[in-house]
Amino acid sequence: IIQAHGGAVDPTLSSRCTHLLCESQVSGMFAQALRERKRCVTAHWLNTVLKRKKMLPPRRALHFPVAFPPGGRPCSQHIISVTGFVDGDRDDLKLMAYLAGAKYTGYLCRSNTVLICKEPTGLKYEKAKEWRIPCVNAQWLGDILLGNFEALRQVQCSRYTAFNLPDPFAPSPHLVVNLLDAWRVPLKVSAELLTVVRPPPKLKQNEVTNVQPSSKRARIEDIPPPTKKLAPELAPSVLFTGFEPVQVQQYVKKLYILGGDIAESAHKCTHLIASKVTRTVKFLTAVSVVRHIVTPEWLDESLKCQKFIDEQSYLLRDAEAEVLFSFSLEESLKRAHVSPLFKAKYFYITPGICPSLSTMKAIVECAGGKVLSRPPSFRKLLEHKQNKSLSEIVLISCENDLHLCREYFARGLDVHNASSCFTVLTQTLDYESY
Repeated sequence: IIQAHGGAVDPTLSSRCTHLLCESQVSGMFAQALRERKRCVTAHWLNTVLKRKKMLPPRRALHFPVAFPPGGRPCSQHIISVTGFVDGDRDDLKLMAYLAGAKYTGYLCRSNTVLICKEPTGLKYEKAKEWRIPCVNAQWLGDILLGNFEALRQVQCSRYTAFNLPDPFAPSPHLVVNLLDAWRVPLKVSAELLTVVRPPPKLKQNEVTNVQPSSKRARIEDIPPPTKKLAPELAPSVLFTGFEPVQVQQYVKKLYILGGDIAESAHKCTHLIASKVTRTVKFLTAVSVVRHIVTPEWLDESLKCQKFIDEQSYLLRDAEAEVLFSFSLEESLKRAHVSPLFKAKYFYITPGICPSLSTMKAIVECAGGKVLSRPPSFRKLLEHKQNKSLSEIVLISCENDLHLCREYFARGLDVHNASSCFTVLTQTLDYESY
């Protein structure tokens, strides 16, 4: 990426290096770079520069290396939630929490230890006050990353309870003064180098109008609707997975010419087209409901014959994946057709699950299961466990949500991770491994 944008990368910290891209301030190389007045920055700073197309000094806490060793976790005891921040700012706070070793939750519950607020308003803020959860600004987390570990004990400090800041992500100047020192010295760039990296001249107006838009930007919606009409029971309803957008566009054109259609969801899908077995959402949902999983060659040959041909010779076979996951895709589809894997099973999935709750819900429901919207009580779980005529209730959670499962653990109940639902691929129940 650096070379593609005119920079150079050296394997060692040589005299010609101007920047050191690093994660932590705790290393011999960082100390050397600081002595030699190199600009020490992070990959996050590089992304910002590329996005803005302009070389700017670091101006967010994430742009600077953290002040503790790699793997250090100053906030390991914290469960952090945020409110008032959206899009990129929210993503930055998630990353900051991760780098500090904290757990992050998109929701707020009594187990949370800190709420990071943009402003002192909103339902989360009101609940945090009611539950006596400290509310702080983003500067609190930024200061910890940059070495002010006293902030861990200063959640009530006025410095961290001042909201509506002009830039809540700006680093505290006294924590980065040594890191900004190198930015006060201009870089020397030769005329020759400037010539090499100078952007190409802008196109004239008449040239611009003749430039065709990139095929990558085309969307499926731009492709004309089907030209051939088939009876609904004969028209395949197709999903594609594992392909580049440009490839999908070409396949969709062929599908439409033949009279097929794109499935609105996995539930309505008859054919999944893939070149290999993948654990994508489409694959993990479709494997429980589709009639056929075929390769793109099925479409190609169908087009040659001007009709949809028998799928048997084009069924997907992925020996590598079948060895890796110890299964047979053909057998998985047969089992799914006989009986849904999660039939008569209820799942409670904690809200911070990864992949997302909506994704997990789709995987479970396509396999015949039902997802509970509220956590089941211990009494209900015990009742369903002891009475075999009642549906089984399966608990699914993740590391960041383990605090929500304390009661279950205390009572000796099993809580599984998301991978236990990915067994739809093999169409076998396996709670022991997950």
